[in-house]
Amino acid sequence: MITLVGAALVLVALRDVFDTLFHPHGRGIVSQAVIRAVWGGVRTLVRGNHIALSFAGPVAFVTVIAVWGGLVIAGFALIFAPHFPEGFSTNAEVARHGALADGLYLSFVNLTSLGYGDIVPRGELLRYLGPLETLIGLGLLTASISWILFLYRVLSDYRSLSHEISLLLDAEQRSGTQLAGIEPTVAARVLADLTSRVIAARDDLVHSPIAYYFHPRDPRHALPVLLPRLIEVADQCSREDCAEALRFQGLMLQRSIGDLLETVAADFVRSPPGDPPAALGAYRRDHLWTTRSAGRSGGA
Repeated sequence: MITLVGAALVLVALRDVFDTLFHPHGRGIVSQAVIRAVWGGVRTLVRGNHIALSFAGPVAFVTVIAVWGGLVIAGFALIFAPHFPEGFSTNAEVARHGALADGLYLSFVNLTSLGYGDIVPRGELLRYLGPLETLIGLGLLTASISWILFLYRVLSDYRSLSHEISLLLDAEQRSGTQLAGIEPTVAARVLADLTSRVIAARDDLVHSPIAYYFHPRDPRHALPVLLPRLIEVADQCSREDCAEALRFQGLMLQRSIGDLLETVAADFVRSPPGDPPAALGAYRRDHLWTTRSAGRSGGA
């Protein structure tokens, strides 16, 4: 029975790694539970401190990897434990701490591929479990590095989108001219670029949900703060009296923002479907971007 429980833990870890990193929707049950628990805990503790909240994403990322490794170590330890001491030969200097403690030690050594050689399996099947766990450990390391690189690209694109929106809003304020009031072909190109970036941000949240929990410290880089004003820009450019090309791109931007908020509502804030304003409000509250806190941090 213990062996079956150990094998189940290993399979749960491997399945969760696959679902999180290789499944098109990036939804591992264990990883999502861990990420949301870390986010909820940090969010409760920080009391509106955006600098502190910005650590929630990195902490969740490291915690997920640690949980994966812990599940594999515990799983193999439970597989090894029933075979101590008869199934292993040990050096005389190795102190006995019980079958489970020895199993955890051997499992940790195997996962990290250290290979001390102080505990050596005797049985034929046990001989293959050590290299198998080492391969899993190397796979976890490789997968973690790949995840970091992919997440860095996602967060870079997020920051680029928010920066572009901030520059647009700042240019409108400084010039006293709205985007809808400039040359329609130029404005349409700006909207087309923003639309493609918003679509990419939505797709990134689908494929890498953990990106949602990387909270920016500055409201000028926070989509929950910037989206209301971007929606205003899209509404202005999609009026009936606007040029056809500009109105077309304005409607495209409206729809892309709606799709983004639908994803946020369905996957993160559990807001009622088909209600973008409610989803946006829940998005802002979840990231603690109330009107007061956004203004106190500098505004957008």
